Amino acid sequence: MNNSFQDIEQIVNVALEPLVAFEKPGYEASLLNNKARDLFILHQDTAYSLRDFCSRADLFNERAAINLFDSLKAETQQIVDWPVRLGAIKWLSACIQLVQSDSKEYVMVAFRDNTRAKESLLKLDNMIAYREMLDKLLAYNININIEEIPRIIDQSLEMVGNYFHCDRSYVFEYSEDLKFKSNINEWCAPGIEPYIEQLQNLPINSFPYLKTKLLNMEVVCLDDINDLPNEAYEERDEFAKEGIQSILLIPFSEGDKPLGFVGLDHVNMRKNWSVSEVSNLKLLARTFANFLVRVRSEKQIEAHRYMYKTLFEAANDGIIIYKNGVCIDANYKAVSELRCELDYLKGKSIVEISALNQLDSKSPTYANVYIKEAEMGFPQSFEWRIRRHDGTEFDAKISLNSFRLNNDRMVIAIITDVSDYKQTMNALISYQHQLKKEIDTIVKPVEDSSQLGILQVFDLEQLQKMQDAFSFATGISSLITDTEGRAITKVSFSNKVCTKVRSTPKGLSMCMQSGKRLGEMAKELQKPVSSPCLSCGFVDAAAPIIVDGYHIGNWLIGQVRPDDLDEAHLLEYTRSLGFKDEDILPEFVELVKVAPDHFQKILNLLNVLSIELSTMGYKNLKLAKTIHQHVALEKELREAKQNAEESDRLKSAFLANLSHEIRTPMNGIVGFSELLQYEGLTPDDRREYVRLIHQSSSQLLSIINDIIDISKIESGQIDVHAGYTDMVKLGDDLHAFFIDVATSKGIDLVFEHDNHNEFEIFTDEVKLRQVLTNLVSNAIKFTSTGSVQFGFKVLKANDLEVYVQDSGIGIDTEDIDFIFERFWQAKDSDVKKGGTGLGLAITKAYVELLGGHIHVESERDKGTRFSFVIPRELK
Repeated sequence: MNNSFQDIEQIVNVALEPLVAFEKPGYEASLLNNKARDLFILHQDTAYSLRDFCSRADLFNERAAINLFDSLKAETQQIVDWPVRLGAIKWLSACIQLVQSDSKEYVMVAFRDNTRAKESLLKLDNMIAYREMLDKLLAYNININIEEIPRIIDQSLEMVGNYFHCDRSYVFEYSEDLKFKSNINEWCAPGIEPYIEQLQNLPINSFPYLKTKLLNMEVVCLDDINDLPNEAYEERDEFAKEGIQSILLIPFSEGDKPLGFVGLDHVNMRKNWSVSEVSNLKLLARTFANFLVRVRSEKQIEAHRYMYKTLFEAANDGIIIYKNGVCIDANYKAVSELRCELDYLKGKSIVEISALNQLDSKSPTYANVYIKEAEMGFPQSFEWRIRRHDGTEFDAKISLNSFRLNNDRMVIAIITDVSDYKQTMNALISYQHQLKKEIDTIVKPVEDSSQLGILQVFDLEQLQKMQDAFSFATGISSLITDTEGRAITKVSFSNKVCTKVRSTPKGLSMCMQSGKRLGEMAKELQKPVSSPCLSCGFVDAAAPIIVDGYHIGNWLIGQVRPDDLDEAHLLEYTRSLGFKDEDILPEFVELVKVAPDHFQKILNLLNVLSIELSTMGYKNLKLAKTIHQHVALEKELREAKQNAEESDRLKSAFLANLSHEIRTPMNGIVGFSELLQYEGLTPDDRREYVRLIHQSSSQLLSIINDIIDISKIESGQIDVHAGYTDMVKLGDDLHAFFIDVATSKGIDLVFEHDNHNEFEIFTDEVKLRQVLTNLVSNAIKFTSTGSVQFGFKVLKANDLEVYVQDSGIGIDTEDIDFIFERFWQAKDSDVKKGGTGLGLAITKAYVELLGGHIHVESERDKGTRFSFVIPRELK
C-alpha cells in the first residue's frame, strides 16, 4: 500500500502511543510525535537519528535495530522488546511496520512502556536464577574438592554481579589473628578496572570506619558514598580512587569470629539497594563463609597431617604402627634400625622381629602379651631384644600405647636402640665402683692432717700400680711404707737375697729400721736420699711422701749391689740369720751392679714421682674435705627440709584445730542464743543457757588472745612493763580462780609458799600471771585424780623458782623436747584435750622475756612438774 507523506505525517501526529517514522536508508527520524519526544526526552527543533533511540548498548543497540529494520517486509508488522536507558532502564515494547510513500520507505515504530511488567518478570527470573545459584553453591560446598572452591567463588561473583547489575563484586578474607585482610576473589564488568592485586595483606586497622562496622557484623549499605560520615575520610578517598558511587558490604563469620565480607560496587551509576537485595546477598555471604570455613579446616587438617607425617618420619626413635597385632606402617628410623624395606616389615607381628633369647629368659611370644595389654588401654614400657633382617640383634626399649583411627584400635610402638646406652652404663657403673673404691678411703677425712695415714689419702691398688710401673721401667726394687717403715705395698722386683733376709724376723726388723731411718733423713732434707741398708748392706734410697705439710710415708727403692759390697760381711750376717753360704752365694753372684751415675738418674726420677704423688695426695685430701663438707651440707639441708615440712604440718594441723576450736564455742554461743528466744523457758534453764554462753565466749576470747599473743611474740612487738608484784597475793588469786574447777574434778589444788604475809619481786605481773595461769590450767586439765600444787621458793638472793606440779597423765619422754614448739600437740588421742597448741609456746616466750628459763620433768601416768627461774628484780 502506497501512502502519501501527508498521510504518514497525520498518522504520526494523531497516534495515541509514542510514534516515530524512520526514513530509509539512513534511518533518520523524519517524523515523531510529542509523546515520543517526551518519552525519549528529545527537543522540538533538533534532528535525531536511530542511534538516539538505542541508548541501552548492552541489550539493544543501533546495529541490532538496523539489522531488524533491514529485514522488514512491506505491510508486515513485528513486535519486539526495545530496552533503553533513560535515566533508569525502561523496557519498551515496539510495534514495527515498513510503509511506502511515493518513492520513499519509512519504518514506523510505535512504542509502549512495559517497564513494570518486564521488571517483575526479570526479577522473578533473576530470583529463580539466584536461588538456583545458591542451591548449586550449597551442593558444591558438600561435593567439590577445596582446590575447586576459588573457581566456584569466581563464578558465583560473576553471577551475583549480573544479578545485581553491579560493576564489581568481590570477597575479602581476614587473617586468623584478625590483623590483616586480603581481597581473595574479584569479578569486574567489562571496562571496569580490577583492584585485587593492590588489596592484599592490608592492615585491618586501615579504613577504621569500615573495620568497626564489619567486625561488629554490621551491614554497610551506601547508595551514595557521599553519605559517609566525616570521620570516614580514608574510606571516601579510597572509594573515589576506585570510582565507586554506591557500595554494599555484607560481613560473614564462623560463630562469633569474623571471617571476611562480600562486597558489590556500582561505578557507572548510583544504586538504591533494596531490602530484598541485601537479604539475598546475606544468603550468599553465609554460603561463602561455609566455603572459607571448609577451606581453612581442610588446610589445617592438611597442615596437621603434614606436620604429623614429618614428625613421624623425622623422629629419632623407630615408630611402628600395629593393627590387629601386625605392622601396617613404620617410619624411616624403624626401617633403618631393622635394616629392611617397609614392604618387608608390613604384615609382620612384633614376635617375628624378636630375638630368640630375651632378658629374664622370656619367650619371644611374650611380646604379644604386651601388645594385647596396650590394645586394652594399658600403656606398656619394657626392654626387649630385637632381631634385624640381616640376623644381627640389638637391645631396645619399647613403649606401647593405643589410639583409635576410623573406629579401629591401633597400637603405636616406639623403639629405641639402647645397646650403646647399656654399654656406656655398664662402663660407667664399673668406673663408679672403681671411683667409689678410691674415694671411700678419703670421704671421712680427719680434721687434723698430722693424723693422716697414707691409705686415708691414696688407694692401695693405685699405689701398687704406680710402684710396679716404676720398677718395671728402672729394673730396681721399690716399696712404699708408712713413717714407721711398715710396708704398705708389696715389694716390686725384690732380689732373691733380700727376699730371704726379710723372711726372718730379725732380717725384717733390720730392714724396717733401715727404711725408717732413710725416710726420716728424706723428710729432713725434703728430697730423696740413699744409704747402705742396715741389714744386708745393699744400697737403698728413700723419697718422702708429704701431704699438706705432713710426712705420711716413704717411697723406698734399692736392693742395689754396689761395687764395694763386702761379700764376707754379707755371708757372716746371713749365717746369723740361719742361712748357709750355698743358699746365698748363687743369688748374690747373679745380682746386676748399677753404676753410680745411673743410680743418680733413677733418684732424680724418684724425686719427680714423689713430688707428683705428694701433690696428688694433697688434691685427694682437699677433695675429701670438699665431699665431707658437701655431705654435711646435704645433711643440714635434709634436716632443714624435714623441719620445714614438720613446721608446715604443724601449721596445717594448727589451722584445722583452730577452726575446730573456734567453731566449738561459736556453736555454743549461737545455739544457746537461739534457745533463749523460745518462750516458756524456766528461769533455771535461762540462767543455765546464759552461763553456757558466757563460758563459750570466754573460751573464744582465750583462743583469740593466744593467737594475738603468739603473733606479737613472733613479730617482736611484746613489751615488758615491770613493777612490784606480791607473789603471795598472786598465788592466792590463782588459787581462788581455779579452786572451783579443781573441786568439780575431785582433785586438790594447793598453793605452797613459806611467806605468811607478802613477798614482793620487781617483774611484769601481767605476763607472770599469764604464765602461771597457763601452767595451772593445763595441770588441772590433764589431771583426773590426785592433786595440783603450785608455788615459789627463793633459790638465792637474786633468783626465784616458780613451779607447778600435778599427778596427771604425764608426757612421753620422746615428746618432752617438742612441747614448747608452736602448734605442737600430743598425737595420742587419750592425751589430746583440745586447744590451739600455742599455750606452752607463749609460756616459754614470756618466761624468757622475764629473764628466766623454763624446765619440765615428767613421767607417763605419774605426773609432770614445770618450773622456771626468774630474777627477783627484772632489769
